[in-house]
Amino acid sequence: MTAKLQEILRFARSRHIPVMPDDTKELLYKLAKQHRPKRILEIGTAIGYSGIVLLTASPHATLNTIEFDEERAEMARRNFADAGVYDRVNLFVGDAKEIVPQLTGQYDFIFMDGPKGQYEVFLPYLEEVLQRGGILVCDNVLYKGLVEHIPDKRHKHITVARNLNSFLHRITADDSLETTVYRIGDGVSVTRKK
Repeated sequence: MTAKLQEILRFARSRHIPVMPDDTKELLYKLAKQHRPKRILEIGTAIGYSGIVLLTASPHATLNTIEFDEERAEMARRNFADAGVYDRVNLFVGDAKEIVPQLTGQYDFIFMDGPKGQYEVFLPYLEEVLQRGGILVCDNVLYKGLVEHIPDKRHKHITVARNLNSFLHRITADDSLETTVYRIGDGVSVTRKK
């Protein structure tokens, strides 16, 4: 891990800003290194940690990344600059629910770590822009263990858990996709478009 990534990680943890755990980071880095993407889409920039991981693993890639929170987007811009990857990043600040349906072009790698309850809503748009052989990585798909064991009684996360359960069913049942779910972090799905 680079010194800059360690610094971002310490900052994020001290401020309770969610960043992926180390095992998820290692998987993301390995997948990006292995697939050598040229165009990466990320939904959920936060402060730039995962984007830097992706661009470090893919030195010839560009990253289009979407972040809702202006303050976090500004921190991400600084972190991208400090990590020396700013010139390969297009950061869009706004609601992914409005931006994702307007996506154009083709991507060979997509990392989704945005609003969990929207994964299934985003899926048709992402399938459209993901090129054949491309990889879709989705974080937090097991969502605190609630996706596989949805509570019977009311729970503040039940709608998100149900939506993610439906999303997982859809990407694992679709014949045009090949999906593996890794039980690391909070659950990571890796899908290849056939």
